[in-house]
Amino acid sequence: MLGFKNQWAMLLTSFFLVGCDQIQRINELPVAKAHTAKQLCSYIFNSGFDLNRAKWRFIAPDVSVFPLIWKTEVDYDNKRVTVSDFVFLNESLEKHAVYREGIGCTSVVNKTPDQLQSETLELLSPPLLSHEHYWPQGSMGINEAIIDGLDYERVEQALTLGFSENREKPKNTTAMLVAYQGSLIAERYGLSVGVDTPLVGWSMTKSLTSTLVGLLSDQDILDVNDPAPIADWQHTEKEDITIDDLLRMSSGLDYVEGNTGLSDSTQMLYLESDQIDYMTGLDLVNEPGTTHNYSTGEANLLASIIQDTVGGSAQDAYNFYQQALFFKLGIGSAFIEFDESGQFVGGAHGYMTARDWLRMGQFYLQRGQWNGEQLLSEQWIDYATTPSANNNTYGAQFWLNTDGEYFPGYEIPHDTFLFAGHHGQMVVIVPSKELVLLRTGVFSALDKSIVAEVLEEVIRALPN
Repeated sequence: MLGFKNQWAMLLTSFFLVGCDQIQRINELPVAKAHTAKQLCSYIFNSGFDLNRAKWRFIAPDVSVFPLIWKTEVDYDNKRVTVSDFVFLNESLEKHAVYREGIGCTSVVNKTPDQLQSETLELLSPPLLSHEHYWPQGSMGINEAIIDGLDYERVEQALTLGFSENREKPKNTTAMLVAYQGSLIAERYGLSVGVDTPLVGWSMTKSLTSTLVGLLSDQDILDVNDPAPIADWQHTEKEDITIDDLLRMSSGLDYVEGNTGLSDSTQMLYLESDQIDYMTGLDLVNEPGTTHNYSTGEANLLASIIQDTVGGSAQDAYNFYQQALFFKLGIGSAFIEFDESGQFVGGAHGYMTARDWLRMGQFYLQRGQWNGEQLLSEQWIDYATTPSANNNTYGAQFWLNTDGEYFPGYEIPHDTFLFAGHHGQMVVIVPSKELVLLRTGVFSALDKSIVAEVLEEVIRALPN
């Protein structure tokens, strides 16, 4: 009779090795386990999700059956998550993530959980929104003033479409909000999410990072046409990579993006103590500026340039993104998580509430103006939303519906641009319609049609 460990070994084989490349699957195990620990930590302690919902509805789409054979331990008192094997019971195979107040969760790589949690930041007091004013200036939600010609019922039906479930293609929508002419006209939440729930942006964070570069560019502190000020690249073949190349994801680095399995992005995000050190060490395989290659790593490099420019420390970076951007927009819920080295992860790990994500979209719709002040120049917004030479639907960390190519087959204006992230996170800005739409959740696969159908219906509901 087979022993317990042998039975589990056979079960592992049946899960992972039948019909698959065995070496590749074995290599994927550590990154998938680390991904599970980090994301469970963030879903539970950043956003307040229940463990089972986070594990099965949010983690499983990325790591398929992996959670079935792992033991997950959540220490609610110390705010830590450990993912380990049922089979091997080897502490060296465990993956950990820890939560720190105000800056979210971090994968534990080389330090101990105690060491990492002792490295805290001095948190700033967020702005207080008026309870007597509607969004976006105040904390009140849907504006009760009636807009002539707006078909409110059709807008609500569109949101119902966004939340309707399909067993074959689960949407797992957590929030959908619509703003028109500067007023919040529709708002709906699901899966225990509410007005005060911080929600992950995934690659919507890249647009935040671009905005921070824009603020420094407007002050003539950074010039996008200059070589990227990365010390390790000086006097190498990579010294000619410009900030613009990084913004438009055309650095020429040998990098493979991928949200599941083993890739440069998952290796960097979940297995590296210093994500920037990993990126700066990649080989150059194409001439900078010639080839578009979508890269969370390049957004992280931009974040490192921002952090170095504003002082270098995690505290400096935190102070800058809060004081120079979020607080000025009345956004008090936002934070961007840090890696173990103290570098903020500007390519993927930004959080804020649904209303605050919508505020970011409204800020861009208003061409960088807020409360009568030009916080971000119109020149920067034009630059960020101009198609790249090597990708017609990508600007400077923003996706573009140039010639209808981002949303093909839909009646969506070509001036539409958006923050977009993994699992279908989107802040969609439609200047010609004075419209901003937010969708957050967890698609089992990236399917733009789910957002496109809602957006198209909302546009049809607007006054002629």
